[in-house]
Amino acid sequence: MPVIEKEILTAVGSGGLGRLNKDNEWVMPSYEGFGLANLTPSVAFWLGAGQLPAPVFGKSILDHFKERYQNVVVILVDALGYNQLKRLMEERKAPLWSQQIERGNLFPLTSICPSTTASALTTIWTGSTPNQHGVIGYEMWHKELGLVMNNILHTPITYRGDVGGLAKAGFEPTRFMNQAPLGLRFSNHGIESHAFLPGGIANSGLSQMHLPGSQMHAFTAESDLFLNMRDLLNTPSRQRRFVYAYWSYVDGLMHRYGTYNERVTEQFFDFSNALFRLLVGGLDASVRQNSLILVTADHGSVETPVNERYNLANHPKLTNMLTMAPTCEGRLPFLYVKQGQIDAVKAYFEHSWPGEFDFLTRQQVLDMKLLGNGQDHPDLEDRIGDLVAIPHGNSYLWWPDRPNTMQGRHGGLHEDEMLVPLFSLGL
Repeated sequence: MPVIEKEILTAVGSGGLGRLNKDNEWVMPSYEGFGLANLTPSVAFWLGAGQLPAPVFGKSILDHFKERYQNVVVILVDALGYNQLKRLMEERKAPLWSQQIERGNLFPLTSICPSTTASALTTIWTGSTPNQHGVIGYEMWHKELGLVMNNILHTPITYRGDVGGLAKAGFEPTRFMNQAPLGLRFSNHGIESHAFLPGGIANSGLSQMHLPGSQMHAFTAESDLFLNMRDLLNTPSRQRRFVYAYWSYVDGLMHRYGTYNERVTEQFFDFSNALFRLLVGGLDASVRQNSLILVTADHGSVETPVNERYNLANHPKLTNMLTMAPTCEGRLPFLYVKQGQIDAVKAYFEHSWPGEFDFLTRQQVLDMKLLGNGQDHPDLEDRIGDLVAIPHGNSYLWWPDRPNTMQGRHGGLHEDEMLVPLFSLGL
């Protein structure tokens, strides 16, 4: 089974969360060698592309790899948790991965905080931590524009049926980040960068933000994804290559049905079959010798049955103590609290949801480096909120003005959403 699970999980621990981590269920994100933040800095090392803002993996991971590769492939399965993958393997519902464990390596990594796609993918495509790139959460207060923005659709959060609407306010995705995108960094070292994305999001604002300097390949299904990746890798090139693929369907089904629903498991089974049969099985022998294929995820998930107790529409007394609706994620709400109401907000939570949430102040978040190390983004403090509510178990908050139908969520610090796999495939 996993190669160095105990060593990594012992090194990660709960960090500065201390006494708040009552049931030892939370995992502190690792930014110093055992986390998702260290993935593309390690890719840069393997391809000879210099240093990125975050450090490379720790020695106990790097020692399992060569120093250089001609091709490094990263396949990201949105919402595939480490604990989820282990359970599927143990229940014999992921047989191809169980077979791979004899030839490849499986490591647990931590996601970043918040454990959500917009933040994690920005970390991957910049090699920097959330506090540095400043994309923190699905929903985020943007002081300059005076609104809460959707970090994936790049639209005001209250707009319906709108994509890219922030452009009307002068927002430009390619100029939003203060970190250089990976494709431009790699091109300066003579390295090709390729990104395979579902056709529906290939030209989204988030993709435009991440992919300057990278060649985009839109796909429709597993077949054209993996066959086009196979053909690219089998095409001789004097340049080293970084090849990235993003698979969204596990996440979509998880939100709709829950982490361990049969529909999620079957989708991952079909994806896995296509991966091993069409891509891994179709690579030329010469390509196998000089290539590394890694499968990972941006975050895991927690099953969260719909419960109207968590709907803020039913808690007007609480919302009257806030200056605006929460931001970030339902599993990690950022609360902007009216002056003098901090204690009252905490008391309301304890009365309504006793023992289900704990809190960090903005300063505590910054002091414990929950969002990362290094130089903070200049707008970071404004984007955090006065209080950060951290849920225990499968608790959450719901505040959008629409019915809550989500059976699975992520964004918080629970080990099921924070731990992700790093699976290096045996070629």
